[in-house]
Amino acid sequence: MCSPHNATAGIGEALTVRANLEGSPRIRDSSLLVTNVFQEYELEATTQDTNLELYPGESFQLDTLIENEGNGPDRYDITINSIYDSEGNPDIWDIEIPRMLFEELGRDESQEIPIMVNVPQMTFAGQYTVKLDVLSEEEGQDGITRLRDVIELHIDVKESHDIRIEIDPAIESRIKTTAPGRVVRYTMNVSNFGNVADQPTLHNHTKIIDDWDQNPGMNSLSGWEVDFAILADFDTEYAIENPCVVLTVSEDPEPDQCFKTASGANPGTVTLPIMPAYTTLQIVAIVSIDPAAVLSDRELGIKVLSDSGSSEVDGDIDETPSWEDSCTLDANADGVPDNYHPNCDTNEQILELRLRAPDLKFAGIDGNEPRAEISNARASVGEMISVNIQIQNVGNIHATDVDIVLCVDQSISSIKKNGCHEDNIAYRQSIEAVMNQDTNPNDNPPTITLLYLVEAGSHDVVVVIDPENMIVESNEDNNFLLVQQEIGSNFGILDVGVEIVAQYSVPAIILSATVALMGVAGVVMYGRRMEAISRFNEKSSLVSNINDEDMIF
Repeated sequence: MCSPHNATAGIGEALTVRANLEGSPRIRDSSLLVTNVFQEYELEATTQDTNLELYPGESFQLDTLIENEGNGPDRYDITINSIYDSEGNPDIWDIEIPRMLFEELGRDESQEIPIMVNVPQMTFAGQYTVKLDVLSEEEGQDGITRLRDVIELHIDVKESHDIRIEIDPAIESRIKTTAPGRVVRYTMNVSNFGNVADQPTLHNHTKIIDDWDQNPGMNSLSGWEVDFAILADFDTEYAIENPCVVLTVSEDPEPDQCFKTASGANPGTVTLPIMPAYTTLQIVAIVSIDPAAVLSDRELGIKVLSDSGSSEVDGDIDETPSWEDSCTLDANADGVPDNYHPNCDTNEQILELRLRAPDLKFAGIDGNEPRAEISNARASVGEMISVNIQIQNVGNIHATDVDIVLCVDQSISSIKKNGCHEDNIAYRQSIEAVMNQDTNPNDNPPTITLLYLVEAGSHDVVVVIDPENMIVESNEDNNFLLVQQEIGSNFGILDVGVEIVAQYSVPAIILSATVALMGVAGVVMYGRRMEAISRFNEKSSLVSNINDEDMIF
């Protein structure tokens, strides 16, 4: 018995074989023959395309047709065999095989299934080979393998350029409060999310009225200065800032060094070192604020560009000249970004500096010109003269620990240059806080009374706010007020003479007495010396009248 080549697996057609003796039909026998056709497993897998071009992070639906060309039903399976790059290195990809959709295929049946090929986000450019095995339910009669077919995909992962800049909110804030003249540092991450090496550049941008200028430049912040540095050993306790050096056209930078071009097509451009794919640099933006900056909220934009250009020239995949699609744009200042990834530009980082500083100045009493009111210009030595002033804070933030002193016999120019000498401070008063005028615009400035201890003579007195210059103010020139009248004792220069006499009379008496005593001691000593000399001469004359023979020892 022979089964056909396309016989279906299982029990075949029953066959009865009868035989009888020739010439004797009644002498006969029969036998029922039943065949069991073994199952041959054979599957065929076909796809619409086996050569693909994909980008990192891209997903592709691979519609695959599975056909059962065996002679019986088959519950098939598909598994991942291997994924290798062009150099033979294995890789791990996310390939979604929808096994829940698999059906048992009868003879000559087929099923189309969608297999999702997901290229990992961090995949280097190059050729990759993906092999998928198509398996039968059982090994079959050969008992060797369940493998029936292999789907081999050749995937070309294309070059992708994607430079990003961002602030890590865990260690840094894009909004900082500071004052004019201060230096502010921002630590940011510059990352190469492309799958090839890149050498990015940094550029400063500012607003023109309400719109961001697409061309680099400081514009209205021309008095500001922005420098950059690379932060080395960021993950250690002692991180080191390596400033970006200025190079001329003929100079070559050191490896792993950022540099600023001094001349050329784009002077002032900061170029970072070559960054391998999927690496990150920690950089520091050092913002030096103009001392004359207006007290308001200012924004500064830092843009990082790939050396392959923007998306308009098939360079950085999400970089555009416009700032309207920036991932850090918050035009309505509600604290929520206007755009979200992946539908935003990751090449831009907007920094906000809120300039806050007090501005302490003297206020005129009852709306008049600032002046110091004194109770009396003259008084007896040792008495107190009250000096009444009013101060107000016209800045946009309160001031704390404010010192006010009376500085005597020192000009305003000298005080501005050298401060008030400690010996010239006649009175000091500290105020815990002076609120800014915006907090209580209708309140009159408080009157502060300073007490001057009268000394002999006439003296110029200057009232000084913050004499040690410990408070950063938007204007330091209005912290000095000269008392219009000289303050002093009743008799002026006469009191000075009396004070001098009183100061030096006792030492003069003591000195005179000392000199007199020394004179008396000298006379006494001189008299005793003369007496001793006279006695010596008398004894000498007596000895001279005696002969040597009469001298007995």
